Amino acid sequence: MARDYTIENVYEPGYKNFSPSEDSPYLGKQGLIPAKQLGLTTDPRVANQIAALSQSLNQGISVMEIGSLSPQVFETIPKQHFAEMRRKAKLAEAELTLHAPIQGTDPSGFGQRGWEESNRLLVERQLKDVIDKAVILDEKGNMPITVHGSNTYGSNFKYVKDEDGNRKKVTEVLMAVNKETGEIVPLKESVQYDPEGGNLEKGDKLSPEESLVSHNLTQWRKDVDKILFEKENADRILSEVYPVAGGYYHELQMKKKKFSDFSPAQKEQLLSLQTANSHIHQAELLVHGLFDKAYQYGGKTKEEKEEIKNRLKEFSKNYQKNLYGGYSLEELENLKDENKRMEAISHRNNLQNQSYAIQALAEDLRSLKKYNIGMLQDLESFSINKASDTFSNVAMYAYEQKKDKAPALSIENLYQEMGFSQGEDLKNLVVASREKLADKLSKEKGLSKGDAEKVAAKLIGVTFDVGHMNMSKKFGYTDEDLVKEAEIVKKFVNKVHLTDNFGFNDSHLPPGMGNVPFRALLEALGEEGAKAIKINEVGGWFEHFKSSPFPQMLEAYGSPVYSSGIGPYWSQAAGFQQSYMEGYGQILPSTNYQMFGAGFSQLPQSLGGQQGQGREGGGRMGGGGF
Repeated sequence: MARDYTIENVYEPGYKNFSPSEDSPYLGKQGLIPAKQLGLTTDPRVANQIAALSQSLNQGISVMEIGSLSPQVFETIPKQHFAEMRRKAKLAEAELTLHAPIQGTDPSGFGQRGWEESNRLLVERQLKDVIDKAVILDEKGNMPITVHGSNTYGSNFKYVKDEDGNRKKVTEVLMAVNKETGEIVPLKESVQYDPEGGNLEKGDKLSPEESLVSHNLTQWRKDVDKILFEKENADRILSEVYPVAGGYYHELQMKKKKFSDFSPAQKEQLLSLQTANSHIHQAELLVHGLFDKAYQYGGKTKEEKEEIKNRLKEFSKNYQKNLYGGYSLEELENLKDENKRMEAISHRNNLQNQSYAIQALAEDLRSLKKYNIGMLQDLESFSINKASDTFSNVAMYAYEQKKDKAPALSIENLYQEMGFSQGEDLKNLVVASREKLADKLSKEKGLSKGDAEKVAAKLIGVTFDVGHMNMSKKFGYTDEDLVKEAEIVKKFVNKVHLTDNFGFNDSHLPPGMGNVPFRALLEALGEEGAKAIKINEVGGWFEHFKSSPFPQMLEAYGSPVYSSGIGPYWSQAAGFQQSYMEGYGQILPSTNYQMFGAGFSQLPQSLGGQQGQGREGGGRMGGGGF
């Protein structure tokens, strides 16, 4: 039976065609980005970057990021290509920037077997090689080189509601590193049942941070107790035997007599004292080892480290005086009275004196527990210390080549489950790196403190990746939470990576195809973000859809069609041609019958068909294609 169909708005009225659709990822009138400011990456999978650059320049793209994912692929690019790419960009009046390789290159020094200083030095040398190539590529100076702040595990954070119903940010998983072995240890919220009190029904909850403190305190206490255990075993023997056999044990030690010179009863007593000596020797090894750990690994901040070292110096002097009868080693060396010197050495050889000195030092070391000196440290603060060494050294290397016009390091935020996903951690890394660089410039190059700080600020900044930040949504972050993170680092930003996803995977889609709050994040970056180079990192589109995402970028950002900057805009393309981003466009244009009437094979290649999108076949955006 025939049915009546009504189709409304078959023809779109004139000027309405130039009004953005509600479904458009348009940034708003104040957020228009001209095409000349829209940067794009080359295909990061290939070494033939010079061909990839040419293809992009042919489309009219005027800001390009060169780089590859793999160090092996990056090193396949001949150095002559960097010079040729610089010349091509200059001819096209385009601006170039660079992305350092990321695979297996953690600036802190983490590798498959955990942290090793040799790994950090290797990455430092690799980044210096990147600087050498960036110098060739850099036409104007201070070209930002994006470097991942981390390529290893990182802590996870989430938002929860407290007892008053307010949302607060907490740590879900704290990644910690054993400073001695380099091993990474994940710490989660745990429940503890205390026989002396607490809630025995539900237990007492320990946050990951509290678990870290508890672990370190427990381990520090155990290490001190091991020393005292060995010392007490020696003391039991000494209390019974030393008053009787101490004299001839001393004669044996000073080689005044041989073991065979003693009677069987005396030999038995001497063997007991040898056992006591073994316990003392073991306690001595343990207390020296614990002292070494405290000196090397104690404290998080520079001030705290200095305070601990000063206390340890005092402990050391007291230990020496307990061993040498009131003399420190320095005093003993300057002692002119030979009899007193021999008395001091004799005091050192007395087992009971050694036992007392060890116990006194062990108790001194126990008092350091308030500094939480255990071997476990949260990975972010550990990495800040190590990675800032790498970045400051590499930036210094760049300065030595081109002074304050050197290429600039731009440290990129990562997504959760990797290091430096949070604004505060990234900020602390940049600050630490700049401080170390400024210190080097002052001491080694003679710059004033003010000038050194200005150079450091110019040569070390941040690449803010909106897509990486958006992936925190799978941990309960809202758009407002992401904006707060962006505001923390905005004054350090010298480059922005624009890429879209749905909050779960680093999809690298063109803008407007996921749920990244582009407008809010760009506004949060303020003036610094507005001035920064903007690169659309859309490698996923290259890989999966085999076409340039430039048309989608133009639509998403509402770029003006004409260089004068006035409308119409590419986001309004639905009004005068078919558009991928703006719904259906005009109903039944003349090419509709050719494309859709002959089967899906006539669709563009990017949509699964066989229709070309070059100049011969035309593109969805109109004549000429991209």
